Amino acid sequence: MMLPGVAAVATLLFTWVSVSQVSEELTISEQGQIADRYDKAMERLDHGSANIRRGAIFSLQGIMEDSPRQQPAVIYALAEYIRSHAIKKPSKADKAPDIEAALSVLGQRDPAHDGDRPIDLRGVQLAGVDLHGADLSRANLAGAVLSHGNLESAELSGADLRGASLSGTILTGADLSGANLGAAALNDAVLIEANLSSARLDSAQLKSADLEKADLRNASLHKTDLREADLTDVKLDGADLTSVRRPEGDLPTSSPTPTPPRQLPTELAQ
Repeated sequence: MMLPGVAAVATLLFTWVSVSQVSEELTISEQGQIADRYDKAMERLDHGSANIRRGAIFSLQGIMEDSPRQQPAVIYALAEYIRSHAIKKPSKADKAPDIEAALSVLGQRDPAHDGDRPIDLRGVQLAGVDLHGADLSRANLAGAVLSHGNLESAELSGADLRGASLSGTILTGADLSGANLGAAALNDAVLIEANLSSARLDSAQLKSADLEKADLRNASLHKTDLREADLTDVKLDGADLTSVRRPEGDLPTSSPTPTPPRQLPTELAQ
């Protein structure tokens, strides 16, 4: 005769095994459903209708939200889609709703699930794009055309923007800390209260840019063109201003790091 205590333990053990098995089966089923949704969305990305492609893009957004582990794959797919479709100057009459949808999905994602794969948008032609408040931190935007766009309050910290065109772009309150903007074109750009601390702006063009109250502390501005730029209340502590083009002559003079005095040998110092 089985003791009551042993019977209770056996019942609990059986229940735990059953629940664990059901949970495992549900997980496998969910993963299968996610994979099926992903495959169908990718198929629709090649459809001839822009509206169907747009629907596929939002399906991929749902997959990211339901299964964060799939986010790096979705990021790669959407970035590749944008690069392959935004390769020429867009018409003002056609804002390419599918491309805008893909950009919106990327900009609204949770970066905590990005993994080690940054968003790769090198060389894309996105003049006049609206990326207000988008999170494109660490994105590769080298050579991208984003001129006359709206990137107000955008998160671009650590982004690669070397050689990018941002002329006339609104970047008010944008976070560009640690970004690489070497040789980028930012003429007439609006960078009011933008965070450019520790950013690299070597040889960048900022002619007539509005940098009022911008944070340029510890930034590198070697050979940067700041002619006619508005530098009202700009923070420049620790910035490298070597060979800056600024005929107005109102920038602090960069002083070289002082060389420590040479120490004489002990026997000569006495």
